[in-house]
Amino acid sequence: MKPFVFKHADARWPEGSTLLHVYLAVSDWDRALLDLVTSANEALKDFPLAPVPLQWLHVTLDQITDCHAALIPQHERDELVGELSNQLADFRPFEVQVGSLLTYHSGVIADLHPDDQLAALHRAVREAIRTVRGDDAVRYPWGLQHLTISYAREEASSDDAQRILRQVRPSHAPLHVTEVQLVDVTADSTAKTITWERLATIPLGGA
Repeated sequence: MKPFVFKHADARWPEGSTLLHVYLAVSDWDRALLDLVTSANEALKDFPLAPVPLQWLHVTLDQITDCHAALIPQHERDELVGELSNQLADFRPFEVQVGSLLTYHSGVIADLHPDDQLAALHRAVREAIRTVRGDDAVRYPWGLQHLTISYAREEASSDDAQRILRQVRPSHAPLHVTEVQLVDVTADSTAKTITWERLATIPLGGA
């Protein structure tokens, strides 16, 4: 593992700026998942990792990439919320399994599966962003999704960490997907932390 670098699209996150994202946030309802993350962090406490505090656990559905958050006025944020609501009105809430835990090139993540509904949700979110802000706003590289457990602060052995993670049991937990959140995100590149201000909650299925 090497130190994690926060990104804005395919470039470094601009120091001192915040960026709008659409997140799936882990809630208190996902108690088994919170317990799993706690066990993983405890198991790796001697590694140079910055665990993601439980209240900041999230899955990134997309990042608005055309400009910094400060340049997006309230009426444009409202338009984005409206289009997200339109795109997600026909989505039913669903559940994914989180796990297994994996060491990655710059931290520890958990796989998410099955991911067909998650990928469809991403496509709907991206279409909403594109409709409101254009193609420049959807340059965030999106692949197989994951839940980040911790960010690497220094170099460390991925193999050693993985051997320890395999001992964490249970190794899987459910994540209930009932809503998405539009958030204004702050990244601290020194502390390796992500925090955010919630701007809007958009329920799946128009509930």
